[in-house]
Amino acid sequence: MKSIIVAAILFSSFLAHAGLAGDWIGFGSWKFKGEGDGVRCSPMTMKWTETASTIAIESGFFDCEFVAMHLYKTEWVIRDGKLFDENQKEVGTYNGTDFQVYMPSPNDKTTISVSAKREANHYDYQEVWFNEFEKVYVIEARFFTGGL
Repeated sequence: MKSIIVAAILFSSFLAHAGLAGDWIGFGSWKFKGEGDGVRCSPMTMKWTETASTIAIESGFFDCEFVAMHLYKTEWVIRDGKLFDENQKEVGTYNGTDFQVYMPSPNDKTTISVSAKREANHYDYQEVWFNEFEKVYVIEARFFTGGL
């Protein structure tokens, strides 16, 4: 009986760490056209929400020395592990731990790729703004749950 209870606690603990939902804080860097180590970003915050059929970045803020970025709500519909934007266009994938999406940027010649991979109490984040010739911006970070 004790082993069943322990197994149930461990399994529920694993489920509590699945997904990207929650408030996250982390650190990282912002590079322009691959130059050097980039500028340090700390703190970086993000809030994600999930339902059975959607995943969303609710908000975020990246403080990167002389540049900062505010993230506003962006939501995708999840169907069979695929992500769809507000126009029902397939734009990426999500399986509960690995997130990958492509979306347009304010510059119509640039595309944004966002990826996040969850492991235990953190996830690694990468955002790349690119065009057909080069990577313009590369933002990389590690976010932590803060004990969630």
